[in-house]
Amino acid sequence: MKILHTSDWHLGIQLHRHSLIEDQRYMLEQLYQIVEEEHISIVLLCGDVYDTTLATKDAIMLFDEAMKMLCQTLKCQVIVIAGNHDSHVRLSAMHDLLHDQGLHLYGLLEEAPRPLTIGDVDFYCVPFIHKDTLARIYDQSFTTYEEAFTCLMDDIRSRKNKRRQFVLAHAFVSGASVGESDRLAMVGGADHISCEVFHDMDYVALGHLHKKQACSKHIRYSGSPLAYAFSETKEKSVTIIDSDTMEIQVRPLKPLHSLVTLEGDYKDVMVMLPEHQNDYVKIILKDQGIQYELLEFIRERCPYLLTMQAWQKDEMIEYQSVLANELEQLTDEEILSRFFHDYHDRAITDEELVWFREAKEGMMSCE
Repeated sequence: MKILHTSDWHLGIQLHRHSLIEDQRYMLEQLYQIVEEEHISIVLLCGDVYDTTLATKDAIMLFDEAMKMLCQTLKCQVIVIAGNHDSHVRLSAMHDLLHDQGLHLYGLLEEAPRPLTIGDVDFYCVPFIHKDTLARIYDQSFTTYEEAFTCLMDDIRSRKNKRRQFVLAHAFVSGASVGESDRLAMVGGADHISCEVFHDMDYVALGHLHKKQACSKHIRYSGSPLAYAFSETKEKSVTIIDSDTMEIQVRPLKPLHSLVTLEGDYKDVMVMLPEHQNDYVKIILKDQGIQYELLEFIRERCPYLLTMQAWQKDEMIEYQSVLANELEQLTDEEILSRFFHDYHDRAITDEELVWFREAKEGMMSCE
């Protein structure tokens, strides 16, 4: 039986205010093709299905399309657990009804997990969960998240039988690599768990971190299927496990638009631009600040320009980062404030703002 492991779809996410719905739809088309080619029986979706708890209409519709395609058209079963970005209640709505259709939804863990048995595998589903919830479930007090999760895993281990044990979890394993887009990942340490808590499991399908990585051969993050930050340039993929042989295969996913950072002097950047007409582009200018006329000029030549930054005094400064679609949303005073930062390296004063307002009112009265 072949099982596909994926996670962190973040449906509805925006990159620098640009919707990635079409990119996600393109990704899903590839996923369907892999499921068909590899004769996948079960798809594991390990949390962060949506980017926000109040998912957009487009995101919900895309998820519905995906589940219909996987369960009804491709005839495979899908197991979904909630991540920290999901609404546990909304995600698991009608789970009993959908269970018979091959869609198994796990929102909030309210009792000790019971196995979902499909073929030769017992699946234990652990959505994103807090230490206090585990304390209530097991009627114990825990000092650390590690203690709480160890208790949970000991319970799962006690149910071991002749079938394989697979665990789906949305969690942060100590030592795993965190990327720029791992928003809200608990990097402080309090909610980390060690790889050792999963010992004796046949496979652990992890979600939460966006970089594909293996804590051990059979304890893996599939990573997000798309790059959600310009620093994430490595190939994205899904992981396939054969439950008979426990062999693991990785199938790459191609993005609709790659994420590319172009850094250099203005002339160098303009030479590079024609090669990236189909890429999402971030520009970092090293020899000048950002003028809004320049931003418009470059945007006309770069359809998917998302953000620009500039170096000043050998140091990157935050206020010179400008989103390509930001002009239409800025007020006149906000544009003037940016102008002062760009050209005078200081904030505009209250007195200067008063002068600007008076001049603006004078111009409007002349019209």
